[in-house]
Amino acid sequence: MKKIIYILLVVVAFITSCKKDQDPIFDDPDTRLAKALDADKSQITSATNGWKAMIYPKGGKGFSFYFLFGTDGKVKMLSDFNASTATTLQESTYRLKALQRPTLIFDTYNYIHLAADPDASVSGGASATGLASDFEFAFASVAGDSIKMEGTFNGNKMVMIKLGAEESKSILDGGLKTMNDANTAYLLVNKNPYLLFADGTKGAVLIDPVAKTLKLNYLDSKEVSQLQTVKYAYGINKITLSGYLTYGNVRFNELFYDPAQKIYYIMSGTTRINVQNSVTPIIPLRTLFMPVGKDYSQIEYNPNNVQVNLSSDFNAKYNAAKTGLAAVGNAGRTLDAVRVIINVDNTMSLRYYYHNTSNSNFQANMTYSYTRDASGAYSFVYLADDGNAAVVGGGLTALKDYFSKNSFKVDWVVNPNGGAPYGGFYTTADQASFFYGTLIK
Repeated sequence: MKKIIYILLVVVAFITSCKKDQDPIFDDPDTRLAKALDADKSQITSATNGWKAMIYPKGGKGFSFYFLFGTDGKVKMLSDFNASTATTLQESTYRLKALQRPTLIFDTYNYIHLAADPDASVSGGASATGLASDFEFAFASVAGDSIKMEGTFNGNKMVMIKLGAEESKSILDGGLKTMNDANTAYLLVNKNPYLLFADGTKGAVLIDPVAKTLKLNYLDSKEVSQLQTVKYAYGINKITLSGYLTYGNVRFNELFYDPAQKIYYIMSGTTRINVQNSVTPIIPLRTLFMPVGKDYSQIEYNPNNVQVNLSSDFNAKYNAAKTGLAAVGNAGRTLDAVRVIINVDNTMSLRYYYHNTSNSNFQANMTYSYTRDASGAYSFVYLADDGNAAVVGGGLTALKDYFSKNSFKVDWVVNPNGGAPYGGFYTTADQASFFYGTLIK
């Protein structure tokens, strides 16, 4: 019996020793990691036309990059971070290291470090953290010509896509800067871009080149504002979004630029939808103004700040009030501005700003109650004057009666100088008669 047991032990030991020699599970872990890192390096250096990459840091904005990795541990880089980084190729070093996963480390300073720079004046982010971007990335997955990576410190995603010769040349020829410049020129001309969907709904397309965000804003069937926000980075003749924007069956994550027509468009399947432009914002002001919305609650008419004579009827009443104020007590007071303020207690303050002959500044306030009907029309009922209005109010009758004797609807007023649109209270009896001015939150 002892002999049989001994023979069995010898056989088991022999089989085990053979398995250690032949089973790759027992390969040296360092050897396996070295092979994996070699394979990753071969992969990133195999792109002879380089890679394009997009990062959307947690701290905001989006950035695109061009990488060309050399077998000598050096990488050449461009970025849409600014005009210089988009046109000046800069070389630095990189290395691959086995951390918890094979990791690509940009180990000397280059454009990819700018968004992570703790100096807020460099990164445009917060002091000490920058935009919370990354410059060490673990390999997550590979699919075709794309590599998905994940930042090891802040967890930002980066996608690297192998470039073809044509797109690579466009980037190297300054294409990222060209797209940035095209976007700047587009926004100078197109103040209120929007998409018109098949059901007639208009979706405002709000492009912020400073924050590098793109927003889609529209009203649903209940006139409730629906707002979606994504970050963006520049590409060649397009803006690449950090996620999808959707309306019904329309879904897109790229905004394409047509350099011939100088317009943007999206693709919904095989259908091209051009971005159009409006002279006033797409979202109606009534939905943004108190008491419904809280974007704005005040409108101020100041002849020094707004275009005069857009409404001859209102301007005539303003000038009559200016003349009347100067005549009160023969004191020679000068009307400087008038402001409508919608208060949270369902009152409206009609506030006059004026100065005397000694250039001392004063305010006078008239208080009204108001109602707002189902169509959004405001009606005002005069209630009381404050101390200053009790003294000078007799000279301001033209404006006082303008608000008590009319009903009004809030809407945008086109700024003929091409600047931000004004807010306006249009009389329901005559759309040519409206109080207007600068919108104030």
